Amino acid sequence: MSRPNSISVLLCAIALLSPAAHGRADAQCDTPVLSIHVDSIFAGEAGSEIDQRLKSETGRLQALFDYSSYRLLRTDEADTACGQEVAFILPVERILHVRPLATHRNAVVLDLALFAGARALMRTQLKVSRGGLLLLVGEHSPQEAYITTLTIGTPGSLPASGPLGAATAIATPLPSAKTSISGR
Repeated sequence: MSRPNSISVLLCAIALLSPAAHGRADAQCDTPVLSIHVDSIFAGEAGSEIDQRLKSETGRLQALFDYSSYRLLRTDEADTACGQEVAFILPVERILHVRPLATHRNAVVLDLALFAGARALMRTQLKVSRGGLLLLVGEHSPQEAYITTLTIGTPGSLPASGPLGAATAIATPLPSAKTSISGR
């Protein structure tokens, strides 16, 4: 029987015990709490209805996409500590996990993961401007799509009704000790 190499055992122990290995590294934030606002929109080519709750965003949506109708399905918002992930329920049984990883002045680094049940569909890290608008688009068919908008700000900095409408639900931060975006 061979004896394990002590350096290999030590490296394995460090990797397993490291918070970064589990997706829980300490966040580097100059803003301790952030507001996250998520809107879910259904866009289609059939009809020409524009949901009145979309108001000023209609022009931007029509400039970006080729759909003739837009309907706001739901609006969610949550305040979360930097480093703490929060989950948002999206249409067609999708769940969006958002974790602010770092902030510096006007920039926010996010870890995003999109799930269909327990199956991860997408995971990415990106940097957005505070107050900026991030769009995620999932094509339902060639004539229809689900558009998810994400806006990050500080508590009280986003309009009371959010960029596209009044909140219909409040997302709940996930317990950091039990669940992480990485699923470990």
